[in-house]
Amino acid sequence: MMSKQGLQYKLIKAFLLQILMISIATLMGVFAAAKIVEDVLVREALQGEAGHFWERYRQNRNFPAPDTLNMSGYLASNGDFSKVPGALRPLQPGFGRALIEGRQPIVYIEDNDDSRLYLVFDEQQVAALSFYFGVVPLSLVLVLIYVFAWMSYRQSRDAISPVISLAHIVESFDFKKQGLAELDLSELRQTTDSDVAKLVDALDHFTERLELFIERERNFTRDASHELRTPLAVIKSSLALLHKRSDYQPNEQRSLLTIESTLRDMEGLIDTLLLLAREESSPLPEDDVLINDLLSNLIEQVGRAVTNDKISVEIEQNCLLSVPAAEKVLSILLTNLLRNAFSYTQAGTVCITIDENRVTIADTGIGMEQKQLKQVFEPFYRAQDGQNGHGLGLTIVKRLCNRFGWKLKIRSKPGEGTAISVVFPKARRVGGKRN
Repeated sequence: MMSKQGLQYKLIKAFLLQILMISIATLMGVFAAAKIVEDVLVREALQGEAGHFWERYRQNRNFPAPDTLNMSGYLASNGDFSKVPGALRPLQPGFGRALIEGRQPIVYIEDNDDSRLYLVFDEQQVAALSFYFGVVPLSLVLVLIYVFAWMSYRQSRDAISPVISLAHIVESFDFKKQGLAELDLSELRQTTDSDVAKLVDALDHFTERLELFIERERNFTRDASHELRTPLAVIKSSLALLHKRSDYQPNEQRSLLTIESTLRDMEGLIDTLLLLAREESSPLPEDDVLINDLLSNLIEQVGRAVTNDKISVEIEQNCLLSVPAAEKVLSILLTNLLRNAFSYTQAGTVCITIDENRVTIADTGIGMEQKQLKQVFEPFYRAQDGQNGHGLGLTIVKRLCNRFGWKLKIRSKPGEGTAISVVFPKARRVGGKRN
């Protein structure tokens, strides 16, 4: 199906509009010419005929009234209208029309002394001549204009066809499943159009640079994540040794718990970065993951890490929801949402709702204004300074949703809290409501 925004559509639209305007202008010209013939030429001719008749009539009282193929004349003298057809008698001097033998010819009436001249002009013959010598040639000219316009369209279409082909190739290319190096432009490389050749070359250079950039980003993310695992492992083992002591002061114990919580966050962040750096050609295996059970485990894990007794958790399971995806991806996604809800709730409730095709996590925290909502998915942005976290949670959530085709919706109100929903288009309901 041809796109209404494409070059070919715009080209056809331009030529059709051109033909329409030419046709309208031509029809207006024909009607204007007919009006001029009737209102100007014919009337001028009738007035001229009347003047000519009166000049001859003054010289010879027996001079006959005009009588030609297209015009008939009648003269009434001294009030004698016997020779004038009955349809003409009621008419007054000037131009008009009368019904004579089923026709309505133009009638011109003029008085001179005690006489009245009636000139009846039947323009049908003139109309026929006008048709054969005016409309028919004009129609032929229109046909020629249409033919030339069609030929111009064909030439224009051939001129831009390489650009249209390039647009179709790019449109049909699956950027999610194929690498940019697989973009095949071979059929356009042999084009004789220098502009298209330049465009193809520029696209080749762009894809090469973009591939290199993507590859550098993947390598950096992968290498940095792997390199970070070593110091984290050292910290983790040292933390385990510190936990063996039991004579810590309360503030020292809280510090150890903070270190442990931050360590888990960093491990989760590294796993996420490695996942996002994974090659598109080797996606993670998908399973049917029961969101209800997964959320129960994640709530327990995140709750232990938060250790805030002023926060309660409510979960509303309107159905058993199964999502075809990698469990690891869903764990990272939901963990970031839960951690975000807990981080911005000092005291209150975190409510989780499982519906037919979505999961909603709502908090009763500080909330956000409309301006803040536009920035919430930007890296390192925080709705309020001093909150826990690394500023990447919702950014990672957004990237995962974009990558796996899920929809992310957010609503918030200052002082009342924030609710974030993830819609899974391919999710299916496998059971009824669970308490």
